[in-house]
Amino acid sequence: MASFLMSCSESEVVLDSDRLGLHYFPLEVGNYRIYDVEESNYSVLGVTTQNYQLREFVADSGLNAGNNLQYIIHRSTRISDSEQWHLDSIWTAQKSTNVAVLTENNVPYVKMSFPIDHQLEWDGNGMNSLASETYWYNTELPDTLVSDSLYQDIVQVVQNDRGEDILGLENRSEIFAPNIGMIIKESVILKYCQTECEEEKKIESGRELIMTIKEYGKE
Repeated sequence: MASFLMSCSESEVVLDSDRLGLHYFPLEVGNYRIYDVEESNYSVLGVTTQNYQLREFVADSGLNAGNNLQYIIHRSTRISDSEQWHLDSIWTAQKSTNVAVLTENNVPYVKMSFPIDHQLEWDGNGMNSLASETYWYNTELPDTLVSDSLYQDIVQVVQNDRGEDILGLENRSEIFAPNIGMIIKESVILKYCQTECEEEKKIESGRELIMTIKEYGKE
């Protein structure tokens, strides 16, 4: 009887986690994701574009200063499949039944809020000192084909959709798949020339980044 009760309890916990959407931000030591990346950087001299691969690997876990479980993520890059990975940076992540937080270059961002619900809003900068920024969910996306794999039940986190004005252009979003995590990232932040410009909407500075998942698994 005790075994039966324990089994029921564990099953309920799993179902509750899925209902909240925690499986869209999986954290487990050994998990990895590899992305194809196209990055363009703009300056007054023009634009430079790089194509490379980025690997995120959950290398370890432990308690942080606040006594919360956090995961250590090693981010490595390479130009092609034939090259060795080179460590680029180390980020950390943690998750509760309320939020998923990713600390990028020592700045924590609230990447997801739980439970997931269409058009639910939250402050993505709620745990850092930056100006408040509203993130929101779009759960009404069609099944999406990425690198010959079909992803279903995907969820988009719109981080900024202010679009274009005379000052520039900014659109940022990330798409997550259940039990995988982020599969697509699109970020466009451009600043237009404001004085003595040779042409209308001339890009003075900025960055465009597109990441699409290539491979994922566990070591």
